[in-house]
Amino acid sequence: KIIGTAQNKGSIISFAIEGAHAHDISTVIDRSGVAVRAGTHCAQPLLERFGVTSTCRASFAMYNTRQEIDILAEALEKAREFFL
Repeated sequence: KIIGTAQNKGSIISFAIEGAHAHDISTVIDRSGVAVRAGTHCAQPLLERFGVTSTCRASFAMYNTRQEIDILAEALEKAREFFL
């Protein structure tokens, strides 16, 4: 689940997998060689509004490659399968 619905989102995406804690998700992703941030990101009231206790956050920049994005997507799929 991607958190937030802004039309013109920046290059940071917060996401959660229902039934799994963000730190556990980030561990699975880390094992694929991709670094994401997990936790509340100093935004607990906002997370409560979205009905989640923590999220993972991926940041993208001009130096990221398509291959790195594909690796993140594959790692997310592994995490989803593992925790569901």
